[in-house]
Formats: sequence, structure tokens, C-alpha cells
Amino acid sequence: MHVQLFDDPAAFLAEAAGYLESDPFSASVIAVYAGRAGTGRQLKGPNDLWVTVTEDGRVVGVAMHTPPCRLFVARMPDRAAAVLADALADQARPLPGVNGESAAGAAFAAAWQERTCQKATVDVRMRMYRLGELHPPTDVTGESRLAGAGDTGLAAGWAAAYHDEAQPHAPAGDWSAWAARRIEAGELYLWIEGGVPVAMAAHSAPAAGVARVGPVYTPPSLRRSGFGAAVTAAVSAAALDAGAVHVVLYTDLSNPTSNAIYQAIGYQPDHDAEERAFLPMGTIQQPARATPAGRNTVA
Repeated sequence: MHVQLFDDPAAFLAEAAGYLESDPFSASVIAVYAGRAGTGRQLKGPNDLWVTVTEDGRVVGVAMHTPPCRLFVARMPDRAAAVLADALADQARPLPGVNGESAAGAAFAAAWQERTCQKATVDVRMRMYRLGELHPPTDVTGESRLAGAGDTGLAAGWAAAYHDEAQPHAPAGDWSAWAARRIEAGELYLWIEGGVPVAMAAHSAPAAGVARVGPVYTPPSLRRSGFGAAVTAAVSAAALDAGAVHVVLYTDLSNPTSNAIYQAIGYQPDHDAEERAFLPMGTIQQPARATPAGRNTVA
């Protein structure tokens, strides 16, 4: 097996095109970010890295590392994940953890531990759902609206609250810049009830035919009224209108409420994923956090 490292997202996308077409779901996070960075819609970090693993001339796995985030791995054979771990260890690549499809992440973590003596501990267990037939809820008051420039402050505040509640282990972003970028791209929607925004959801531009929904956020005081399901259905329809062939989202498996809500509007399980942190041997891991209701797990 051969591992190839790319600092150019466009070159990576060209090399990985066949793989991304064959498995657009587990690699959607990688394809979306590489597409944004490759076209200048999002600034590429100075140490961003994309990776292909090739066997007999065919790409069998892909990965992405955008420091300070964890390595993201798509579905791949266990041996490919082990070869990937060896290659990144040879590069002395500092990794805070690994995220992505469960089996690939587990195989990578096992090989990484063997090479570096860093143990891996699971932070979050997730499931990717993909949309079948969309069934918007009919019993929720209000309507959706495309977010505009005047909503930037609200969206930034909600994105920060989402991060602090759902992904406190992840690096914090520039939420004002995030909101402005998503609004300018026409990817952010609000649910309006009584003239007031009560929930938001965003979708990515399609990559390899797949658009990803996230984040979905409803302020705690407004939950359990169906606003999150309604805005998710609205943004899913918008993603299809934007040209997506498939629409996907991630949920936290410890949150049965959100998993049930998304299935009720037409989402079906595709694969499980996990986030793992790499810790030095002997580090004491804190108990897993509880997952609040009212949002999904990927920003």
C-alpha cells in the first residue's frame, strides 16, 4: 500500500475522485472542506493535510488533518488505516485524536497507539443518517427563512453556544466569520415563529453529490416544540434544491431524542462514527459527557 500526502486540496480531490464517488458518505466531511479550500471559499490552514491510501493503483482510503482539529478518516480497510498511522507517525505528525467511520477510526487508533504509546479513548459515538424521502413535520408553527446579513450576530452567538454545549472538546472557531461565510453562501436557514428566530440549521454545498446538514441548534428554552425538526426539514429541502443528490447529517448516539426526530422526517442510518482523543499512557480520562437534546453533532 502507498500513502500520498497532499497540501493542495485540488490535487487531492483529483487523485481521490474515484474513491469519493464510490463512498461519498463517510468521506463527506473531507470532500466538503477540500472543496471549499480548493476553490477559495474557505481559507486553507498552513498545516492542512489531505491523504490518500492506494493499493494496486486504486485509492482505498482517504483522510484529512486540519490542525488543531483531529484527524478525520473515511471508511477504509483495517490494513490501510494501519499503514496510514505508520506514515503519519513517520512524519512526526502531532495528532490530538481521530474522528470518522468507527471501524477505520478504531484500526487507526490501535496502530497509532502501537507506534506512539498514546492510548485512544472514545469521546463521542455518532451515527450518520442520509435522507430517504423527506417528510417535513406538519404540526409545527412558524416558517423557514434564509438567513441574511442582519442575522450574522444571532447566528454567530448560536454557533458559539452550540460549540460550547455539543463540542466543547473541539477547537473554538471564529463564529462571526463562520456565520458570515455561511450566510453569504446561502447555506444558513432560520425557523421563525411569531416573527422571532427560534432555531437555525445550515447545509454544505454538495460535494461528490452529497450535502451535509449541520449544525442544527435550538436554544434550550425553545426546545421540545418541534422547531429543530422543522428547520432541519427546511434546510434539507434547500440542499436538494441546491443540487445535492444525497443529504446527510450526524447525530450523537447518546441523544435518542434527536435520533428519533431525524428518522421521523425521513433520515435513515448509513454508518456509525466515533471521535477519539489521543492521550499519553497513564492519563486519567474524565467520564463521558452527557449529550443535551435539541441539536445534532457536526458544525
